[in-house]
Amino acid sequence: SMEVIIKNLGAPGSIVHDDFRLFLSSAPCDFFPVSVLQNSVKVTNEPPKGIRANLRRAFASVQPEHFESHPMGVSWRKLVFGLCFFHGIVQERTKYAALGWNIRYEFSNSDRECALETLKLFLSEGKIPWAALSFITGEITYGGRVTDSWDQRCLRTVLRRFFNMESLNSGYKYSPSGHYFAPEQSTWKDYVAYIESLPFTDDPEIFGMHDNANLAFLRVETGALRTTVLEVQPRLAAAGGQKTPDEIVFETAEGVLGRLPKGLLDIEQAHAGLFTPDSKGRVPSLSTVLKQECDRFNNLLRVLWRSLDDVKRAIKG
Repeated sequence: SMEVIIKNLGAPGSIVHDDFRLFLSSAPCDFFPVSVLQNSVKVTNEPPKGIRANLRRAFASVQPEHFESHPMGVSWRKLVFGLCFFHGIVQERTKYAALGWNIRYEFSNSDRECALETLKLFLSEGKIPWAALSFITGEITYGGRVTDSWDQRCLRTVLRRFFNMESLNSGYKYSPSGHYFAPEQSTWKDYVAYIESLPFTDDPEIFGMHDNANLAFLRVETGALRTTVLEVQPRLAAAGGQKTPDEIVFETAEGVLGRLPKGLLDIEQAHAGLFTPDSKGRVPSLSTVLKQECDRFNNLLRVLWRSLDDVKRAIKG
């Protein structure tokens, strides 16, 4: 990964060409030479999306020899894996908008690295001080970023799933389905192999949520995609006789209008038997629903006609 390569550049004994230069920037600047930028290879480091990608990046920064040779053995490896898993969950909960956190928090890799250093310090004597470990990790390292009281409570609850005595037992699962757990293997490569076997799509259960929570996530993703498309669209220009974006939108609006009904639905044209009362003077319930749906469909038609007509007028100016 990019982090490992950069760290190796400054490692003792590393061989770097005298003409090699590395520029890292997190914000645009106006003093960077444009000619150098145009002739350079541009690399962006995007944040990982999903538990699998998050764990992969986390274990890329873990030193295999330290991971495998710790005196506490499998307990140390399970706690490191659980901490990395916890970091991935608190980051990925942001994709569920208000269902994940009341306030959006920017948890970073430095939080995970600090928590791992704290874990290493506490376990140096061969004992696991659960209370102190949970307090430092949940209230300071990660909890220091959290300002909402309900978010703090949620953070502590999620952390408790990974920092408890049962998590060191064989067969302990992080989710009810049993898909997520800390492997029993003893090597760094085995853990990486398990991470690669995880599903690409995260199940909402690992976040403690119902399957319907994906609706909120998909709405956020759709909104981001729509915003990106709208931001890019005005920059596109027609070339070689191609249609402009305005012409494409205008033709699409006309096509939709052409496929819509020319008039509103008239309930009076329905079959007479649908609204014939029974012996007690009651109209069938399905007929009542049919009338309500006709009213709703007519309202939808009015909105479509008005919106598409406004689009056409806006394009014409």
